[in-house]
Amino acid sequence: MQPKTILIIDDNRDMIRLIADELRTYNHNFNILNANNGLNGVRIAREEVPDLILMDWDMPIMNGLEAIRVLKNDDKTQEIPVIMSTGQMTSPENLQLALEVGAVDYIRKPVDFIELSARINTAMRLKEQRDAIRDLLQREIDLKNRKLSTTTMLIVEKNGLLSEFYNKVSRLEGVLPDLAPDELKKQVKQLKKNIANHLEIDSSWETFKVHFDEVNPDFFTRLKDISKDLSHKDLKICAYLKLRMDNKEIARLLNITPGSIRTALYRLKRKLGMSEEANLRELIEQLD
Repeated sequence: MQPKTILIIDDNRDMIRLIADELRTYNHNFNILNANNGLNGVRIAREEVPDLILMDWDMPIMNGLEAIRVLKNDDKTQEIPVIMSTGQMTSPENLQLALEVGAVDYIRKPVDFIELSARINTAMRLKEQRDAIRDLLQREIDLKNRKLSTTTMLIVEKNGLLSEFYNKVSRLEGVLPDLAPDELKKQVKQLKKNIANHLEIDSSWETFKVHFDEVNPDFFTRLKDISKDLSHKDLKICAYLKLRMDNKEIARLLNITPGSIRTALYRLKRKLGMSEEANLRELIEQLD
């Protein structure tokens, strides 16, 4: 088993030494770091990212509560469980304050080391469970993203094939002899119309939207909160922008020219109340 790293932050060197020795007695697999105030503790936590922090409350330069606030506002350290330890701030109100700031547990001094070891092991198990759940959710998101990418690719390929068929039928229609049977002309015209309808309606959109909503559940709602005037085509363009597609890729999906996309993006910015200089793609990518 990989050693677990515990950072002890306390301004009493004798207390640090005592806790470190006792923790090693109860668990030889602990790697112990230490700091003599909250400011140094935050610095070490950022550098080493320990598995758990045992934090004294009353310290010079930066006390325990201030240190926890800093740690919880840093992406690198916000998930580290912190157990607050104190011999003075022992009231129920103090306990509530420590937990509200971000501590996961609270232990009173003088420390009972059997209790401390049990609380540390519990905090670490809870962190491992949270990490496992987060990993599972991330794998699920990755799977949905792969489905979304596959669906998008299929739409692009389908539209490409339909465009090719449409062009071939158009050329065939152009070379039909004037004396060709009316029924043949009628069938060619109907075939061309059917292909055009599929290109315009894009029945694959609903399949795409199902997968897109799984990954970005509130995206369309937030868009509509910004503007009630967005058309079905506008929503499609915004979804494709969210996937970081360029103008040519979006044009292929919508079966229009890149020039038409530029015009559509300009109109979309106006509907969203954006200035000409504003970055539409940046706005769309920030919507969750």
